[in-house]
Amino acid sequence: MIVSEIKVSGIEDVEKRLGNMKKNAPTVVSRAINRAIQNVKKNMGKETSERYFITSGEVKKTVNVTKATKSRLQAAAISQGAGIALSKFKVNPKTPVRYRGASRSPKVYRAGVKKAGGVKPLDGNPKSFVAVMKSGHVDVFSRTSAKSLPIKQLYGPSVPQMVKNEDIMNKINRDANETLQKRIDAEINNLLRRG
Repeated sequence: MIVSEIKVSGIEDVEKRLGNMKKNAPTVVSRAINRAIQNVKKNMGKETSERYFITSGEVKKTVNVTKATKSRLQAAAISQGAGIALSKFKVNPKTPVRYRGASRSPKVYRAGVKKAGGVKPLDGNPKSFVAVMKSGHVDVFSRTSAKSLPIKQLYGPSVPQMVKNEDIMNKINRDANETLQKRIDAEINNLLRRG
């Protein structure tokens, strides 16, 4: 589990800027926090998919957001999840192994999790392979012994493991703080304009 939190402990500065409308400070701050935490969720997907062979959608599916309220000026974006099937990353070729017929099975399957590392051969012994199960499910497997069965499905890291990458977390937190400040300014200006 990886958690990104946004908390605002003091709102005196916002109250001062609002003047005689200072009773609206908790509303201003909670709205700003909620915009910033939605940005955190979006950035978790964006930043992770830029560094790993995973889609932004796959990342965002694991993120739950707890919003701020006027009485609780904090919000959290929490990513939870187990290891992700290797097939969700980059696997080449995706052609399943063939057991019969003239067509040959691929000699080597390659897989990549991190974009910086590229794709590497899945060269274990016994070798890994792509297969279609009776249910129609296609994934990457390897045998557990020299016998054909049983086989085990292969997994990459979980989304929380990828998101906790230091570069990703730094970027997410920096953007969250910038968004929070911009949204507080915008909310204050909107309120003062409306009078």
